[in-house]
Amino acid sequence: MLAVSALLCVAHAMCHVQRFNMLLRGHCGLAGCHSELDCINNAYTNRVTLYPAQNMLLVDILVATKRRSLTVSLLTLSSKESSKLLLMASLSAFLFGVVGLFLIGLMQLVSMQSFAEDSVHKHGIAEMQASRLGGAATILGGIFLIVMLAFSGLRGNSSGPLDVGWFAWVAVIGCMLLGLVEDIRNDSLSPRVRLASKTSIFTLVLWLSPTLVPSAIGVPVIDSLLAVPAIAFVLCVVFCVGFLNAVNMADGANGLVSSIVVMANIIFYQELGGLGFLTVLTCTSVFLIFNVISGRLFLGDAGAYGMGACLLISALYCFGYGYMSLSFLAALLSYPCLDFLFSILRRFATGRSITKPDNDHLHNRIHFQYRKIFRSRNLANSASGMTVAAASSGVVLVGYLSNWWPITSEQWAFVFATQCLVYGLAYYATGRTASQVKTA
Repeated sequence: MLAVSALLCVAHAMCHVQRFNMLLRGHCGLAGCHSELDCINNAYTNRVTLYPAQNMLLVDILVATKRRSLTVSLLTLSSKESSKLLLMASLSAFLFGVVGLFLIGLMQLVSMQSFAEDSVHKHGIAEMQASRLGGAATILGGIFLIVMLAFSGLRGNSSGPLDVGWFAWVAVIGCMLLGLVEDIRNDSLSPRVRLASKTSIFTLVLWLSPTLVPSAIGVPVIDSLLAVPAIAFVLCVVFCVGFLNAVNMADGANGLVSSIVVMANIIFYQELGGLGFLTVLTCTSVFLIFNVISGRLFLGDAGAYGMGACLLISALYCFGYGYMSLSFLAALLSYPCLDFLFSILRRFATGRSITKPDNDHLHNRIHFQYRKIFRSRNLANSASGMTVAAASSGVVLVGYLSNWWPITSEQWAFVFATQCLVYGLAYYATGRTASQVKTA
């Protein structure tokens, strides 16, 4: 029966071969097609409406294969692209040695794939369509390095979750796989399915490691709720899901989320040591170099979810075991949290659904201001992300390295309060929204 079904599907699909061939030769008849590549791009974008559902996979394969043949290879890069690749490889080799070269090659390979691409206008600030598989490549590269280090017999002196708790990797890998499905299938999962999946993942992780669930955070009203274990568990799951969404929402500019991950892991590694944090730091730094310079590779949902889970589990661990205060962690991870809360309030105020994305985040507004300065949209994109990251987590990293206060001190609440004020002032000062920019 399986063989018969497969033959019927192939026979049905072959009825559309002529149309496929016309489309791939540049004669699809779709509006806006002026070249073969335009037709191929339109084919992929419009496959849902142009073809029966059972043929969509075939279209994906045919288009991806054809586009890959048109993709610029390493041997035919332009001088500008060659210079960027040489710069990325040089920086990676200088900072991370052979590991960096391996990872930058992986990033280049992934960036050349034609599936799981982000639209130019999704975040309102991109210069080109780019692969959404950067985060998946980063995490898988990290896992590969950890496995290789484990087989080599090298061990780290760490009490951190990435080195002693397999529950942490359940969260990271589970969230990454969920995001990878969204990336490959172009956000085909409904908000309810995504919410249920993330809730299930963190319910399992917190059940495996109940010590991550805080019993008090220093706020009287909340502490009275956290005193009840069942309520504390539910609230922690809700917080975890919300934070994951916050990181994904903040991933709208080159280098923004990856810079926050790098700076946070510098602090985690300095305090706890271990190969887990070092591996995450290395792989994310290489991605950051590639992403900021080329703009051809995004974290995607896989990267945002996976790295968000890494930040989340590490923060819960550091707070639960008394390594860091709540105010310090709030200041360190301030931008995703502030951007998420402000976006929810903004959408409520304007009558928009909280599940519908928009392009009116602070990094979008800053990008508009940078576009007045930089001719290159990619440069303005990267400058926006790095500016936001530097003004949020970067300030905390400087304070940590300068020993402003102990990281267990609640005095970091002053820094967090300042960040809240700066966020509000910057949002007001940058003025025009991304939607206004498009019509200007």
